[in-house]
Amino acid sequence: MKKYITVIGLEIHAELLTQTKVFCGCKNSFGGRVNGNCCPVCTGMPGTLPVLNSKAVELAIAAGLSFGCQITRHTLWDRKNYFYPDLAKAYQISQLYAPVCVGGGLEIGGRFISLTRIHLEEDAGKLVHSRGATLIDYNRAGVPLIEIVTEPDLRSADEAAEFVENVRRTLVYAGVSDGKMEQGSLRVDANVSIMLEGADKLGTRTEIKNLNSFKFIKKAVEFEVERQAGVLESGGRVIQETRRFDEASGETFSMRSKEDAQDYRYFPDPDILPLIISDCDIERISRDLPESPSKRFSRYIGYGVSATDAGVILENKAVADFYDACIRAGANPISALNAVKGELLRHFKPEGGDKIDVSPTDFVRALSLADSGEISGNGLKTAIRRMYAEGKPLDEIIKEEGLIIKEDSAAVRSAVLEVLNQNPKAVEQYKNGDVKVLSFFMGQCARLLKGAAHAKTIQEILLSELTAK
Repeated sequence: MKKYITVIGLEIHAELLTQTKVFCGCKNSFGGRVNGNCCPVCTGMPGTLPVLNSKAVELAIAAGLSFGCQITRHTLWDRKNYFYPDLAKAYQISQLYAPVCVGGGLEIGGRFISLTRIHLEEDAGKLVHSRGATLIDYNRAGVPLIEIVTEPDLRSADEAAEFVENVRRTLVYAGVSDGKMEQGSLRVDANVSIMLEGADKLGTRTEIKNLNSFKFIKKAVEFEVERQAGVLESGGRVIQETRRFDEASGETFSMRSKEDAQDYRYFPDPDILPLIISDCDIERISRDLPESPSKRFSRYIGYGVSATDAGVILENKAVADFYDACIRAGANPISALNAVKGELLRHFKPEGGDKIDVSPTDFVRALSLADSGEISGNGLKTAIRRMYAEGKPLDEIIKEEGLIIKEDSAAVRSAVLEVLNQNPKAVEQYKNGDVKVLSFFMGQCARLLKGAAHAKTIQEILLSELTAK
């Protein structure tokens, strides 16, 4: 087979974190009663007029600043005309000629992937196929979207998936979108083509619509590259078309011929005035922009955290926010890292919410108590587990569990003797040189003492009694 180069451009649609929709006052929220968040404006009733949501504009600008885009000072609104049941007006209010953001990009794997534009638009409704019928839920109609359009700079399915993952993380950290792909808050269209190595002309592209997970992006692009190569190798011609990805079969299927801009008959929307964005607006939004994941990554590396561990912490914003709060509360960055990574993440469930309901001050104090030997390692685990699961204060947990160690050497010796007397075969193994059995004795003693002794004390008495036997 001839050697082909894969060429990928992405269109990433991200719903914005506004309270209301982009051109009306309806609630912007996922779920709820079907067609419960609708009004005459977002359902396209005749005679209604849109009113622009300024917060949506601010979030679009914030997204642009996060990716290093140039912010357009004078933006326009256009009507994108097409007929589909989930688009009540038969046109979508969007931006073609003067998008709010242009240029910019994001570095992944040492390569800079350029953006063409980021524009603001309204989302369409949702079609629900049930029992041979198609129903329409307009709750999503009018939800504010940004569309992030890349240059055809990506060269593999893995690179495309990694890029989307980094875009998602950047948007979430900036407070622009929740990025919940499983809820449709972030959706991806992939434009895929291949060309012979050494060619100077791009191949014919196909568009794969509505990919909603990193895994499906990777699988869909991989299949499409292989399909196009097969078409060309058999003497055929790749057709410009829109395709859908079937998750069950892992294949793409043709939906319709691919539209170009002229097919949508774009023209300026007469109902919305042009938008003027001032330098003051941009400076204010830039000033309020949270620290980006890449800047946090560099800061964590400066603490002495490994790149792998920094990636683990940054994987979820709630975890990274909690880690930073612990450092602000006085924690040693490496101690906090080990406790968050080793214990907190054991119980953390991202789908349970976007906040960790644990006092950073209590968390840091628990680490300090463990470092000073006032509570045991197991006591620290118990404290973290209960603080996370129950949201209780540390002092209450310490009192209920009796976590503060009040060491009684006589009680430790009694526990050690009980364990040794109950396990004569293990004692004999130790005498015959099997030192690994020591960890068994330590575990049994710790269980009997229920955290009321330090491991060092247990080990000293244990070795003393084993020597005496």
